[in-house]
Amino acid sequence: MNKKAIRQMFMAFAVFAGAPGPTMSQEQTDALDRASKQLVEPFLQATRKMVEIESPSLDATGIHAMEVELESQAREIGAEIELIPASTGPGNNVVARWRGQGKTNILLVSHMDTVYPAGILQTFPWREEVSRIYGPGVLDDKGGIAMALMAVRLLREAGRDAYGTVTLLSTTDEEKQSAGSKELIRSLAQEHDVAFVLEFGTPDDRIVLSRKGIGYFRLDVLGKAAHAGAEPEKGCNAVTEIAFQILQMRQLERPELSTSFNFTILNGGERSNIIPAQAKAQADVRVLDPSEFDRLESDAAQLAATKQLFACSQVRTSLERGRPPFPSTDKTARLVEMAQGIYREIDMDLRTEASGAGTDGNYTAAAGTTTLDGLGPVGGGAHTAGEKYIERALIAPRIYLLARLIEEVSRESFSK
Repeated sequence: MNKKAIRQMFMAFAVFAGAPGPTMSQEQTDALDRASKQLVEPFLQATRKMVEIESPSLDATGIHAMEVELESQAREIGAEIELIPASTGPGNNVVARWRGQGKTNILLVSHMDTVYPAGILQTFPWREEVSRIYGPGVLDDKGGIAMALMAVRLLREAGRDAYGTVTLLSTTDEEKQSAGSKELIRSLAQEHDVAFVLEFGTPDDRIVLSRKGIGYFRLDVLGKAAHAGAEPEKGCNAVTEIAFQILQMRQLERPELSTSFNFTILNGGERSNIIPAQAKAQADVRVLDPSEFDRLESDAAQLAATKQLFACSQVRTSLERGRPPFPSTDKTARLVEMAQGIYREIDMDLRTEASGAGTDGNYTAAAGTTTLDGLGPVGGGAHTAGEKYIERALIAPRIYLLARLIEEVSRESFSK
């Protein structure tokens, strides 16, 4: 679709920037809706180019190829590009900026890496069906990058530039806990008034208003080896002790505070006829209240020190903090209200969810920037062994949603 055609669609829409109230006329809505639908094929073309670049996390060749492709696509719609080396791991984080005439600065957050190994395209290539589009990374997060590009393209080609600066950040290592990009994410978030995270929407078309923080708990037990048949009484069974510790630490969970504490890895013993001298366990910790990390760390250490099955056991605990919590705030609620109103303009219902999974939105929220997540394409199977897909029918509505959100927060001068 050329610029002239889009501008013609927006002749009635052009008066919107100065109009009072959050809604548009039906004529204006129809114009924007038609323009969004015209961008479905460009969206698919942009997404396919990226999906057909294999970019596993920490793969220097693949990440570099994604940098080049993303820079090319963003420059085509007028972006200023900055490449910022990852603080750890290979590659550059890509920062694309579009300058507008307003004051509100909006950060769009995405990532270039995927969970898939090199060679995945041989068994799981790009495939289009009537209702779904399949491919590795199509949903998480290359479709998200393309969604951001199409929303910005829609606004720019229609002459809609009431925003201050729209910044698209695409990182190298989100699937590896953003070790080489989290400080950049925090820094950029502090420079912006609002952050929209382009992670996928769930199959029932939801956006995410909060996410739990992530912690990694470790339990180590040291006992004493002995022959299990000849003299078991001379040993100190680390496996039995760690089983006791795991069971008693179930009490640390606080469902009423959205705190979960689940042991997921257990190792102990080397031979069936030897009393094990060592055992280790790891637990996945999720919290919505950051103070829960401190409570869990303290209470686990206290339990291990004061209540053991065997006096001969040595029990150690540790808690590593990962992504911080992303709680919902009053300003988050305002963004949700805004997004739902926008969806109603095209006769659609937008639902929300609080997620236990972490994204880079955890870092933007922790930086104090109002954040809304799950604004990428809608689909399913992101990290599963099954096929990953995007719902074709929801591509245009999601482009419309993101473009209008950028406009609405700019129109309201939404600030931190």
